[in-house]
Amino acid sequence: MADIIMAHIDYENIRWRFQDYVEYITIENVIKAFKSLAEELGELRQMFFYGDWTRRPGDSRKIEEYGYRAVNVLSKVRGADRSDQTMAFGIYDQARDNPDVKIFLIGAGDADYKEVILRCRERGKRVYVLCFGRSASRELFTMTHGVYPLEVRLNLTEKQPKALPPSGLIDKPAKIQFLIQKLDSLEKTLPYVVRIYFLKLLLPLKQFGETFNEVESFLDQELQEAYIEEYVMDNPKIPGKKLRCIKLNRDSSRVTEALLPKDNEKAEP
Repeated sequence: MADIIMAHIDYENIRWRFQDYVEYITIENVIKAFKSLAEELGELRQMFFYGDWTRRPGDSRKIEEYGYRAVNVLSKVRGADRSDQTMAFGIYDQARDNPDVKIFLIGAGDADYKEVILRCRERGKRVYVLCFGRSASRELFTMTHGVYPLEVRLNLTEKQPKALPPSGLIDKPAKIQFLIQKLDSLEKTLPYVVRIYFLKLLLPLKQFGETFNEVESFLDQELQEAYIEEYVMDNPKIPGKKLRCIKLNRDSSRVTEALLPKDNEKAEP
């Protein structure tokens, strides 16, 4: 009879590394990766995903559709995540109260979970970690029974850093590629990208205009090309107010081409 496993995933801890990879990662990709590993280790009883789901209700719905739990932990006023304590208590409660659970699979790479891992081991539980390798604390390799790299499970290609050429030496296609890659990176780490925030990021580069109005004019022109889309949403921090946001049209061939890994990105180091 296979050992019963409970999986607990700090989704915000996992999600912030999405920007490091070429591929667009969805919540479904993450669910399937944890489910696959858990079923290799034993009998998966349940998975709990912790995060501020008021910011990503579509992801929480998808988790529930798969039959797992989306545990809502509201962010701090300034937006910082605070899922770690709630998740640690959830793990310890199960380790203490449910003797049938023999294995815990943790989705987080930082050392904040050191204490709960030690308490699980003291109660005879085995603990495994699945997270992005670059975010894994060294302590986890000695404290747990195994650390698995999530990027391998998802078959991801790591991005190579790219610098924008000096002002005056960059052509329009290069600008568009940079614009798409920058917006892609933001979409992977933020619940939404506010239009004015994106413009303020572009302004210091001086590649898209010398003034705010010039940068805004450049963005408006590119919106007409339909590879970037603008939409309006309720401001989650100020009730009754609206936000103008932007996102990539991922059905656009221009977006697909700009995000394709180049040969040097696929090569082994």
